[in-house]
Amino acid sequence: MNTVTGLIKFLLKRNSEIAKMKHLETQEIVNGIYAVKTKNANFYVVNYDDDCIAIDAGGGNENIAKAEMDKLNIEPEKITAVLLTHTDFDHISALRLFKNATIYISKQEEQVLDGSVPRLVFGGKNKLNHSYSTIEDNEELYFGKIKVKSVLTPGHTVGSMSFLIDDKYLFVGDNLSLQNGQVGLFNSLFNLSDDTQKESIRNLAKIASTEYIFTAHYGFTDSPREAFKNFTCVCG
Repeated sequence: MNTVTGLIKFLLKRNSEIAKMKHLETQEIVNGIYAVKTKNANFYVVNYDDDCIAIDAGGGNENIAKAEMDKLNIEPEKITAVLLTHTDFDHISALRLFKNATIYISKQEEQVLDGSVPRLVFGGKNKLNHSYSTIEDNEELYFGKIKVKSVLTPGHTVGSMSFLIDDKYLFVGDNLSLQNGQVGLFNSLFNLSDDTQKESIRNLAKIASTEYIFTAHYGFTDSPREAFKNFTCVCG
């Protein structure tokens, strides 16, 4: 299959895959954790009084995100950090809103930006067009009272990363799906490697302190132990 044929097949199937997704309406979910609905994706804001960060930056454009954030009475200028789970367009579209924020991506995700690892099988690379800082697996960052631990979870992209906030809120981007209360692979059409993602999900399942899982396209769960049961290794 040549590149053009592969791209056409991808575009034809894309809409049917997006139709399987279930996005949250803009709302506060729990304890200063907010979902923001944008075009075909959620991003999240963690807002503890004067400390405010975002996980991803949504799809569409910054006007959509601004209108939704207005519903929450959260000013984009208050965001001091944006933690990107990866650099696909539906996770970065509102970055220009966050004028006072430092943008973070995993070190490994730079390979998607420079094209050294193609985004999908037919090639191509992502464009960020913003300055950023890189973080490694298992780094801990603090933004005022907000504690963040990075967890490298490749599979969707080579440098996909999840973020554990305050040792209990796990933000996974497109590193898994949630359907009928169960964790599964994200849509294979958009994954670089399903096998790699399976291993990443197994690693996420080992984080015993997780109380919530938040996704970009499949909502959230407050029952992570039950959700991860198909990815938990029972040994001995």
